Amino acid sequence: MYFRLSNTAQKEIIEKWTGASFKYPNLYSPQVLINGLNEVSIPIISMEENDKLVWSIWGMLPKNYVEDWVVFQNLSNTLHFHIKAMNSNLWYAAALRSSRCLIPVTGFFTSYIKNGESFPHFISRKNGDPFYLAGIYTILEDGFYTCSLLLGKANTFIEKTQNMVHTAPLIIDRTDTKSWLDHNTSLYSCQQLLQQPEGDHFQSYSIAKELFNHDITYDSMLEPYDY
Repeated sequence: MYFRLSNTAQKEIIEKWTGASFKYPNLYSPQVLINGLNEVSIPIISMEENDKLVWSIWGMLPKNYVEDWVVFQNLSNTLHFHIKAMNSNLWYAAALRSSRCLIPVTGFFTSYIKNGESFPHFISRKNGDPFYLAGIYTILEDGFYTCSLLLGKANTFIEKTQNMVHTAPLIIDRTDTKSWLDHNTSLYSCQQLLQQPEGDHFQSYSIAKELFNHDITYDSMLEPYDY
């Protein structure tokens, strides 16, 4: 479900808010809609370079994977993983211990089904500031980063805007970023950092249904739309 993000902040705002600088600043431009079902790159802050915003392909790949991204995604969509899966012995689970990242965004989307129709909602901070989604990543043999979002149980605020799933992207509070990226932070402490607040600083509203058309994006698509 969580295949789309939004990051409309200007480069200077992202750098000031995160305290990190873009490694390749000319590659960044604000995006109303980032569609992860296509092969896209998004900025992340990694444990290796926690003072840099580096580019990462959204949709994690194993470190030694050599085939195309789309081939792997057809086998296993890795745009996101549930936090419970981090307790398994699957190939990506160890990343929670050693390869955590911060994914700065200005919003994400949920969906509500009513009377046989689906209605998209946009989740953002009330003041319009960016915020961090929790993520994990790999670095491929050619040096490219690939990443995935972490999902957990949706809080009451998010549950009001969706009725398709009970999960939501996990948000890292700005005050917890140093601990999240610290190699010495224990697995238990990492899981505690992912306890979600009730969303007092966030807002949700319905937007136009063109969100579901993968080929359409326009500047005003994030404006509230009443059905």
